[in-house]
Amino acid sequence: MNHLHGRRAAGVVSVAIVGALALAGCSGGGSADPSASADKETLTLAMSQDIEGFDPRIQPAYQNWPADAVWDRLVKCDASAQLEEDIAESWEMLPDNTGITAHLRDGLTFSDGSVLDAEDIKAAYEYMGQPESSRAADYEDLIITIDDPLTITLEWPEPQATVRTLICDIPVTSADYLASGEYLDEPLGSGPYVIDMDKTTVGSEYVYTKNADHWNADHYPYENLVVKVLEDESAMVSALKTGQVAGGLVTDQARAEAEASGLEIKDFQGQTVRILLTDHNGEVYPALADVRVRQAMNMVFDKEAIAESIYLGNAEPTAQYFRQGTEAYIEDLEDPYPYDVEAAKALMAEAGYADGFDIELPSLDSNLAHIMPYVIEQLGQINIRATEKVLTGATAIDDLLSGTYPVILFELGNLGDSTFQIYIEDYNEGWWNVSHQPDEFVDSSYEKLATASAEESATIQQEINQYTIDNAWQVPLVYKGTHFAYDADLVSVPTDSDIEALAPKLRDFQ
Repeated sequence: MNHLHGRRAAGVVSVAIVGALALAGCSGGGSADPSASADKETLTLAMSQDIEGFDPRIQPAYQNWPADAVWDRLVKCDASAQLEEDIAESWEMLPDNTGITAHLRDGLTFSDGSVLDAEDIKAAYEYMGQPESSRAADYEDLIITIDDPLTITLEWPEPQATVRTLICDIPVTSADYLASGEYLDEPLGSGPYVIDMDKTTVGSEYVYTKNADHWNADHYPYENLVVKVLEDESAMVSALKTGQVAGGLVTDQARAEAEASGLEIKDFQGQTVRILLTDHNGEVYPALADVRVRQAMNMVFDKEAIAESIYLGNAEPTAQYFRQGTEAYIEDLEDPYPYDVEAAKALMAEAGYADGFDIELPSLDSNLAHIMPYVIEQLGQINIRATEKVLTGATAIDDLLSGTYPVILFELGNLGDSTFQIYIEDYNEGWWNVSHQPDEFVDSSYEKLATASAEESATIQQEINQYTIDNAWQVPLVYKGTHFAYDADLVSVPTDSDIEALAPKLRDFQ
């Protein structure tokens, strides 16, 4: 099966991880301009972290308003990974989840006036499949057929369980512009806004004007868009309270202050705080080969206390790591491992590990400072002596995903496409399944998803979920997420379109 292999995935994962760190807590950076103003003609948003550049391949999975402004996609994914029209006005899925035939809108143009056609779609997907791309393994075998300038077929040689996620949300720029290399200096697209480089200060403020010729221009009510970079949280909150920006993400610590000032808060639950226990065979930590040890590790955490004390009431205890409402989520699941330290000690003794063992818990900088001490303390209750290993430098993310550290505490995203989440966390090739140890049940079940009907898919996914719960592959703690604070006098946010459930998409603002 053609998938994004774990050992080749560090690049695409790095964008998501770096984003998660920025959401965990902001530190020194840009400041708000007290002379700035906002009105109904201009939507001004604040990002808590700058984009890495204008390359379509490295756009963040959250706060990606600069990308949403400039680029259309062949099709978009909604919050549940269902396809929505964009450049394509209609399409047919190929049999057995092998791809799509898409019919493009007639008359679309890029902001430089050049016509958008199937050659540009082809170039966008080929660009993602180039060897230097972090997503090369997803698209290197993709067969692209152009029937006419407005009809294109994308087909993989084998069924793809995550075919919708593979198809959607690939930014489309001009094929000629991609070939020129100029896209690294200034983005070109057919999207609802056009960047104004004369008014833009890279790293500080990105300024856009409305594209009146956009196919869905009426959906975007603002004539101008400004995206400010405010990495310092005090500057973010100040700018929100004084109306200098209409909306931006705030941390758990700042949420109460923002709400008390009269701002509206839109809460997302796009993350599940959990401990990944990937060494099911005990290759690094022999004790983890015994399911009783993994189950005991689940029983030493007071999830209610975590939600209330560590996450200030902005979290919800959970016994599963899939997002509520997805196909894999099991309704009315009772926690099979309730908080019971004495029972956990008994399980450890039964497994022959009453004296415990030593483990290292990796972290990136200080992203887990709020919860790591509690986790270490509670594991110590059953004589598991955990030591935090802070990973730094250019290889930190590669090191995190290398398999050297098979027990990982992380505030990890729960996806709207639970099929894709099964792939990245449970399937043996998934990059968050860092030990890459095959499991006959999970691997064969996942591979069945490629050709399963919708009803069959939900059943299979819930069976995988239950299996990983029974075998304690993870220690789910709480659902948590992000908080988007906004001034209701300046903007409304009536819809949620983000498959990551981390922040509103540009199309959600009205």
